[in-house]
Amino acid sequence: MFRFNRVRTWLWLIFLSTAISFSTVYAESLYGTAADPFEADRVGLTREWIIQLPFDSDRYRLNQIDAGRWMVVAQSEDGIVHAVRTGSGDMTQPGSPPPGILLWSVPLGLPKDSLQSAGIDRDLVTINRDMNTFGIDSRTGSIFWKRRLPAPSSSGSFPVGDWVYVPLWDKTMYRLPVNPYRSPTNSDEEEGTNAKKSSSSKTNLDPVRIKAHGLIEQQPLLFGEGVIWCTENGRLTALEPAEEGWERHEFFLRDNPNGPVAVRGTVVFAATEKGELARFEDASGGLRLTWRYLLETSLHPNQTRPQLLVNDETLLVSLGEEGIAAHNASNGERLWKTPLQADFLACIGSHLWCYDTQNRITALRLSDGIEDAWLCPGPFTIPVTNRSSERIILASPRGLLASLRPRVVAGEDSAIRPSAPSSDKKTMPSIAEKNTSPEAPEKKPSVQESEKMSGEKPKQEKKDEPFNFFGN
Repeated sequence: MFRFNRVRTWLWLIFLSTAISFSTVYAESLYGTAADPFEADRVGLTREWIIQLPFDSDRYRLNQIDAGRWMVVAQSEDGIVHAVRTGSGDMTQPGSPPPGILLWSVPLGLPKDSLQSAGIDRDLVTINRDMNTFGIDSRTGSIFWKRRLPAPSSSGSFPVGDWVYVPLWDKTMYRLPVNPYRSPTNSDEEEGTNAKKSSSSKTNLDPVRIKAHGLIEQQPLLFGEGVIWCTENGRLTALEPAEEGWERHEFFLRDNPNGPVAVRGTVVFAATEKGELARFEDASGGLRLTWRYLLETSLHPNQTRPQLLVNDETLLVSLGEEGIAAHNASNGERLWKTPLQADFLACIGSHLWCYDTQNRITALRLSDGIEDAWLCPGPFTIPVTNRSSERIILASPRGLLASLRPRVVAGEDSAIRPSAPSSDKKTMPSIAEKNTSPEAPEKKPSVQESEKMSGEKPKQEKKDEPFNFFGN
């Protein structure tokens, strides 16, 4: 009996040591990484929130992460879609969920299915899976509607206004209503009458297939009050609401686009495979070319496609092996170029944060492109480009998400004021001293104050100056 208990004890010890070793292997240490609050504070950032998404991270990985203005939508390989609340400003609106809280997790589709970008709006999130498109309520995560597609989708869908646009492999754009259950309003009936269509709700809310004259490989984007997309052969197409129905404007780039276009309001930036950078504006007659600029490099189609990121009047272009370049968004003039190869993360203040090929999170000064600060990504090896806010979204393949925002530093208003002048100098009485009533009792100095006055004259304190986290 004693021998049996001893064997059982040894088996329990072996099991516990094995379990402890497995937990140490799978644990993700945050010490010294970008999610470490001390490391983030060192470079002028602060960790806003961190969360572990609930899915089987032993068998599956986090694959697709999209950062929107109101939430971050992450899709894991097991078919689950997760939504995390993000902060759109320094203060959270009363009654709304705090930043960093898991809003919902919804299982969609089969594991190991191909994942595309999610379309994020304030009230609706659209997800493409196989031959279906799902409309998910942004607040509750309930499936609002599910639509069978006539052809497989070629890229992510996107909600704009009252419509959802889904690119299809048959070179068409499939337009669906955001709310297929709503009753038509008077404007819908008038629009249907002008378009020589029936004014019934069924006709107004019917899906429409729009010819794209080419395969759409990138997600549609918001363009003013309408939508814009670009085909693989370089045809830009914009749909805008008009007094009677919709207006369609097109522009041909004369070359294949080398990466997704960037949109800011009604201004579009595009790069081609021949190395041209162009800017287009919305005009009365359609899209108008403002300027063209030669990037001095020709990128092969098999290379990593460049990214475009707009920050105020600076257009940032990733050139693959050629590095990163910055251009004036108004006239296309090149401002600077750096050989650093990296993926864009976000623009925060006067710096561009990116994930470089040396496995570092690097900050570049927007003024001259000089590397200013570095962070160790640790387990956060999935680059997430955030164009919606000044925040860095960190993501790990095992489902760990974190957000870094700018650290708030007190300005001169909260600085310490200089001390009063010494009493041994004769100065004129101030206006407040003249208006003081004689009945007010005179305040006698305390023992500490009398000792300080009898000693040396106190030195005048300087105001606190804003600390420069990046040095000179």
